[in-house]
Amino acid sequence: MIQTQLKQFGYCQFVPEIDCDSEELKTLHREFDRLEHDPYAPDKVKRFRRYGNGIILPWTEQTDIHWIPTAEDDHGARLSGYDQGGNNPEHPDIRYFRALSEEAKATDFLGDLIRKDFSHTFWSEADRRAPIYFGVHFVKLRSGSASDLGISSPDCFHQDGEPFTFAHLMRRTSGTAGGTNYIGTVQARGLGLHEVPKEDVIAEFELSRFMESFVVHDPRVSHYVTPIRSKENGSGDGERCVILIDFSRMRQSI
Repeated sequence: MIQTQLKQFGYCQFVPEIDCDSEELKTLHREFDRLEHDPYAPDKVKRFRRYGNGIILPWTEQTDIHWIPTAEDDHGARLSGYDQGGNNPEHPDIRYFRALSEEAKATDFLGDLIRKDFSHTFWSEADRRAPIYFGVHFVKLRSGSASDLGISSPDCFHQDGEPFTFAHLMRRTSGTAGGTNYIGTVQARGLGLHEVPKEDVIAEFELSRFMESFVVHDPRVSHYVTPIRSKENGSGDGERCVILIDFSRMRQSI
């Protein structure tokens, strides 16, 4: 059903059918608690992120996951590089984020989630004769007041450059407002929400419960998420934690 809707409409909302035991859930929540501030975010924006990447060999029966080794900066911090190939107008070059911990990458849940997401993608025969590259972002947005916006990047309708991007909600506090997802036509790319004609907005929805998810087929649609903010009723900080998983083809270059 997910692949069918993805082919037909360019996006699909769903909830993955994957079990997560309590200990692994604690590991993943702990990972979100420890995320470093996104070095590419404006100073006042509370955006936190880690990243990991790897390859899948699509011709194998078990869809084995192979994580790419991390790099190390001058201070000994482990880093993983992310390149959107010019599709992010705010950051046209490669960005290096703190790497996902080995503990998070070793959880069965994350491995199962990557494999399950991959099972919903579709590729040409030529693509399937080469490794498929995947990237995993853990992203947390936080807000301490109604005027303190947690902003995703880029802050406009955009395409990621990877053929498939999946977004999975890990947690969202009751004090969170905003964080509304929009799916748009490709003509909406680069435009702010209030610049997009109504006919170019395909869908509007909000991820509110654990593992509520959506996927986009990048060549077909653009997408955008509004900033989060803390509700004005004093119910605590606003916070939204999401796992993003993307898949790209790999081609030989000589």
